[in-house]
Amino acid sequence: MPEAKCLIITTHYKPLVGGAQSVYDALASKLPARFCVLTARRDYARGTAVAGCKAFDDSALYDIIRIPRMRPDLLGPSPGPVTRVGSHIAARRITREVLKATKDTIARTGANIVCIGALDALGWLVGELREHPDIRVVVYTHGEEISQKAYSGKAEDARGQALRAADAVIAVSGFTASLIAEKYQVPPERIKCLGNGVDIERFRERPSENVRVPLGLGAGPLVLAVGRLVARKGFDRLLEAWPKVLAAVPEAQLAIVGKGPLEAELTASAQAEGMNGSVHMLGHVPDGTLPSLYASADIFAMPNRTMPDGDTEGFGLVFLEAAAAGIPSVGGRAGGAVDAIRDGTTGLLVDGEDTSAIAFALTELLTDEVKRLGMADAARDYAMSQGWADKAEDLVVYLDQLLGSEKKNTDEAKSL
Repeated sequence: MPEAKCLIITTHYKPLVGGAQSVYDALASKLPARFCVLTARRDYARGTAVAGCKAFDDSALYDIIRIPRMRPDLLGPSPGPVTRVGSHIAARRITREVLKATKDTIARTGANIVCIGALDALGWLVGELREHPDIRVVVYTHGEEISQKAYSGKAEDARGQALRAADAVIAVSGFTASLIAEKYQVPPERIKCLGNGVDIERFRERPSENVRVPLGLGAGPLVLAVGRLVARKGFDRLLEAWPKVLAAVPEAQLAIVGKGPLEAELTASAQAEGMNGSVHMLGHVPDGTLPSLYASADIFAMPNRTMPDGDTEGFGLVFLEAAAAGIPSVGGRAGGAVDAIRDGTTGLLVDGEDTSAIAFALTELLTDEVKRLGMADAARDYAMSQGWADKAEDLVVYLDQLLGSEKKNTDEAKSL
């Protein structure tokens, strides 16, 4: 059976912060001979060069190839006609450059699997590569790009065509896999469910550093929330539920880590009357401090929910990291969180819109030490079985099998 060499192509990459790029880096770092990455030197979201990318690339265990751009810079909220035309012209030029770089990289590295890691921006590559007799094309999905509606009907159609035309689709959760099959009519046998993993070495020894004092936290029971401050994470509902928790556990405190568009709104709620100074908005916390912060908490909470436009959690890696540090989670019964939390064993799942349910779950765990500690041990045992090394091995075994299978030429691929 031939051995797969996978070229991951994505529009943006580390050292930029983000879930998808962290997944690709974790997989490639475990089996560096099997992976390489093609990405951009420019951050399209900010319109600037990616700071520190050369140092990151030099330190990586696997090959990273960068070209100037993978897509045009994002337009402002009200672009004029000249700006829109300029962006369209740039997009056509960048498309040609991306295709050339892809083919050049395949030739140089010997890649026989191309994994497209940015469906909406790079899905067009499926049609360009599917006719290559020695290449298998895979689309790696993380949830949001599947559950959330595309920006137009044409873009939605293109998304479905790319998924159906690919030789295989990787999904980070059972929720995402089911949605791909149902929403885009992708045959289930062409979908591989590969849940996110955890950096076991980072959590192998339970962190013991006392980070509460330097972060301004007290000695009382601590509920920790970590994530981007956006609506689907449910931090607004967590804050609405918090006075009910305080009524039962007056010494409790809540710490929220993260930045995002809802920061001002959430900060105002945290400082509202009735919170009694028990809520700490910590903003950005360095990655190196997070394991100790997780371990210093009693419960992790992120009551995620699905938004009206379909935006939801594809998996919820933070639940797994909290589990690895030895604390149970309270999460929303939505999206891929149902894969990340084993309800009643490693944590509790609730309706992320129901503040009473959120408060009840938190209060139950804060006041029942036996139950909380039992879930904490179960959570850590589960997380320690979900290491990235095993995930990477699982993936390459699947890609090896895919490479050895007969290539399917589909009408979808020809139409892209």
